[in-house]
Amino acid sequence: MPQRSARLQYFLLALVAALALLHAYGAAIRVFNVMVHGQSIVRAPFESGSRLATTTNLREEALAAGLEPFDTVLTINGQPYTSRNMLLGQIRRASPGDPMTITYRRGSDAAVESTSIRLAAVEPQKLSPLQISVNLVFALLTFFCLLIGLWVVFARPRNLNAWLILGILCYFDAIINNPTLIVGPYLLPIALIWNIVAQTAMPICLMFFGVYFPDRSQTDIKFPWVKWLVAIPLMLLSFTDFIAIFGDMWSFASISWFAPYMYPVNVAENVLGAIAISWFFFNLGPKIGQATGDARRRLRILLVGTSVGLTPLFLLLLLSIVTKSDVGQGTPEWVNISVFVILLLFPLSLAYVVVVQRAMDLRIIIRQGTRYAFAREFLTVVRVGLAIWMAFSLNDFFKHPDHQRNDIIRILLIIGVFFAFRFLLSNRLQKMIDQRFFREAYSTEQLLSELSDEARNFTEVTPLLETITRRLGSTLHIERIAVFLRSGDTYHLQLATGMPMTPGAAQIFSLPAASTTITTLTRAKAPANVYRDDPSSWLIDATDAERSALNDLSTELLVPLPGRTRLAGVIALGPKSSEEPYTKTDRQLLQTIASQTGLALENAELFENLTTEVTQRERISRELEIAREVQERLFPQTYPKIPGVDLAGFCRPAQVVGGDYYDFFLLPSDSTTDSRLALALGDISGKGISAALLMASLRASLRSIAGLQQSDLAALISNVNKIVYESSTTNRYATFFYAEYDPVNHLLTYVNAGHNPPYVLRGAETIALEPTGTVVGLLPDAEYSQAALQLHPGDVLLAFTDGISEAMNHDEEEWGEDNMLASARQLLNRPDCTTTADQLLTCIFDAADRFTAGAAQHDDMTLLVFTIGHTATNS
Repeated sequence: MPQRSARLQYFLLALVAALALLHAYGAAIRVFNVMVHGQSIVRAPFESGSRLATTTNLREEALAAGLEPFDTVLTINGQPYTSRNMLLGQIRRASPGDPMTITYRRGSDAAVESTSIRLAAVEPQKLSPLQISVNLVFALLTFFCLLIGLWVVFARPRNLNAWLILGILCYFDAIINNPTLIVGPYLLPIALIWNIVAQTAMPICLMFFGVYFPDRSQTDIKFPWVKWLVAIPLMLLSFTDFIAIFGDMWSFASISWFAPYMYPVNVAENVLGAIAISWFFFNLGPKIGQATGDARRRLRILLVGTSVGLTPLFLLLLLSIVTKSDVGQGTPEWVNISVFVILLLFPLSLAYVVVVQRAMDLRIIIRQGTRYAFAREFLTVVRVGLAIWMAFSLNDFFKHPDHQRNDIIRILLIIGVFFAFRFLLSNRLQKMIDQRFFREAYSTEQLLSELSDEARNFTEVTPLLETITRRLGSTLHIERIAVFLRSGDTYHLQLATGMPMTPGAAQIFSLPAASTTITTLTRAKAPANVYRDDPSSWLIDATDAERSALNDLSTELLVPLPGRTRLAGVIALGPKSSEEPYTKTDRQLLQTIASQTGLALENAELFENLTTEVTQRERISRELEIAREVQERLFPQTYPKIPGVDLAGFCRPAQVVGGDYYDFFLLPSDSTTDSRLALALGDISGKGISAALLMASLRASLRSIAGLQQSDLAALISNVNKIVYESSTTNRYATFFYAEYDPVNHLLTYVNAGHNPPYVLRGAETIALEPTGTVVGLLPDAEYSQAALQLHPGDVLLAFTDGISEAMNHDEEEWGEDNMLASARQLLNRPDCTTTADQLLTCIFDAADRFTAGAAQHDDMTLLVFTIGHTATNS
């Protein structure tokens, strides 16, 4: 769908195309009828001239009847001669050989005379192949020029130069095809209007094209009024053309007042047209010396194409002015054909310099084009010659039924030679010719194919980019190559060849992801030319910073490096050393390399990310290992020595570090009392580092407060709760069990802050130390109460976290507190598990491991064992 800003231009193009194609259609019908029915169509014996009813362009039949130029025709077949349409009407109703009676007067005071013209056919004889070729050349040439003009505007609808080219190329259809011979009540007026508009537009458009292509000329800047001094009179005189042509066609009388001025006006138009064409060359010439690079190549091609193409036609125009005849009348057919074939250079050069993104040097076009054409056509001639030889040989073979053995072998060899050349040797020769005249393209294909294989093997960005830029530069002969890579929302200059990389170049040469350049490449997904002379180019919408960056890098072509989800980068290619444009083959191969490079970049980036992640993981692992070691140091390294008491504790974290906590320590004592034993066990919500940090905070808080608030355990835990609450987030808390044991009276005082009840095993009796308050760290003002239990010799206290009781096997079945207690009671009957508290702890863990059978556990497993020996009664 066309862009919104170009819809008006496309509408105007459709209108112009309709008028032009209707004119071309009418002319094509006329040419077809002449070639097919030319012997039965009557031609006009004469035409009307600038004096209206006077005769001009007399044919042989009119001269044979006694008519002379500038005779005034009065009647035709008894009817007044009032218009050219009246003459054409009489001709259409007649057949070749029919008489046409004419009354005329030779001079203003002469007597009226009468004569009879024997009408002749448009083509008295059947057309020869040469004559058919001539008619086809004229018809196809005009249609070809017209299509080129329409195509140029369609390709560049917002380009003023494209519209000027359309105005120039429509001229050939108007000048070659006589609109008065087009048949049809609707086609004829359209053809006349189009003929006048096209002939008027040509010199004006050509003049303006010379002034404004590719940039406004300095001559026009100094003398801007010159073009208007020529263009305005030409446009005003075109109105007189409407008067003259429509009056000549339908009513001589209506324009009789204008008859004396028709010839001077025609001369004035021709003179002004010649001045306009001369002004085109006058403006174009100095631009070649001032322009550089691509603009200079375009101007050279334009100057040569227009000079060579228009000069023969210009000479014919001068000849028609001198002889007062139509263009081409009175000159040999071969001359006219040559003139109009050479004229093809003019529309082709116009279209080339506007539509092609980057012009090729003129010498290269001529040298390669000519040699390549001759080489390829030679193969065609050989193929046709072999085909004719085989056809005649087969014809001769089947004419004579009696064949010798040698005849059969000979015909088989001829057939074999033809097919071998056609399908084997011809293709190889074609490839050799292509390599000879387009060696660079084939070398590029081979080298870039190798590069695409290499690109996949790189795992580092810098070597990848260096290799690609080096190979591209040597293969395509490009001195300046820059590579932009995505970094966040900006594409920074990563590498540049052919220009120094200053420290701040990456920031200066950068393209935001929302820039016109990046969005254009993302949308197109193909190489984009940086064509600065084209007002319809995408570059017009770019910011000054973008254009400046691309100009400083001498960018001629941008190649996107596609990623999986978005553009990975951009390669900016400067001009080739040969100054040749980037061909379609170059663009296709570059796009292939870009796809491979984009994939390689993402692989390199992924590899780099993985390397970074592995390094980071190793660093984190080392840090976690250090954290684990630190956390292990937080657990009791030596157990307090209290007569009759045996202690053991162990924490098995589910991860490297855990959130479970257990502790034994002696409380400060005075001289009158023995030291009391503090027991602590906690389970921090969550896992990992955050839980470990909270565990360390809980340990530090407990140890700092426990020495100050002995005996009042409820107040102690309340203070611990406040500290944990203030130092942790709202979703962090801990279940906590804290007890103090008095070795003198064997009293265990405790606070259970929402923890699993520890159990005291006393013979067959099981005593649960139920919670006496909520968890710590969840509420700022939680209240706690303390409880006490008198311990007896032989009692075993098991305090644990839910990682022990909720240990799961592969079937996701929990061990459970009942099974744990049952296993503990069984273990108490085993001497190998009851000698020390540590043995009992080890046996309980072994029992848990037998149940889980190696299944992964998702929670920390912590167990604290406190036993009262029989010696405690004596302490």
